[in-house]
Amino acid sequence: MLSVGQFFSRHSASFLISLTTVSIAAIAANPGFFLGGLLFAGSYATSTALLKHRQKKKVMQIAGITKEEFKHIETQLSAANKHIQTLSQNYLRVRSVSAFKQLLEMTRISKNIVKIVKTDPRKFYNVEPFFYAHLPSAVELTDKYTMLSKQPVKDKEIQLTLSKTRETLTDLNDTIQIDLKDALANDIDTLQMEIEFANRSNLRRREQLDWRGDDK
Repeated sequence: MLSVGQFFSRHSASFLISLTTVSIAAIAANPGFFLGGLLFAGSYATSTALLKHRQKKKVMQIAGITKEEFKHIETQLSAANKHIQTLSQNYLRVRSVSAFKQLLEMTRISKNIVKIVKTDPRKFYNVEPFFYAHLPSAVELTDKYTMLSKQPVKDKEIQLTLSKTRETLTDLNDTIQIDLKDALANDIDTLQMEIEFANRSNLRRREQLDWRGDDK
């Protein structure tokens, strides 16, 4: 759940720490190229691990979650990314334009949900069904759909199954859209409160200006 920015900042800091450590050691003891290289590698690995631990701890503190919760959410995000990768591969394999658009939309929404949870781990609990049921079901259905759609011979039974699968995927796509709304629910509520507060402030300001105008 650490961001790309945190990754680069962590490794940049580790590089500077390791370089400084080796420089000080070279001045103080002149360890030589081999020992200097080992010292650099050891310092880099140690500082990177410590900085990563500190970054994770900060994320947990901000989100108000435990270490166990962090690991669980991290595992679910990793699994979701694999599912999304499978969805991305599947929508390139389907031969129906409507199915392609449907899977493309489902993939886009799923990526947004994962991104939101990665940014704010607390929102995982708003969309648990997405991770446990909705996304895995979408992957399973699209796998079977792409397999059947590639069959050279499609009898009535296969055609019927494909049609039912498309209908189910449509319903599932609607469900995942609701998951996205659930992930954004707190943000929407906060924004609505801010808008209401701003409107009230503007109204009071206009009333004050009108009142001052009447006095004149």
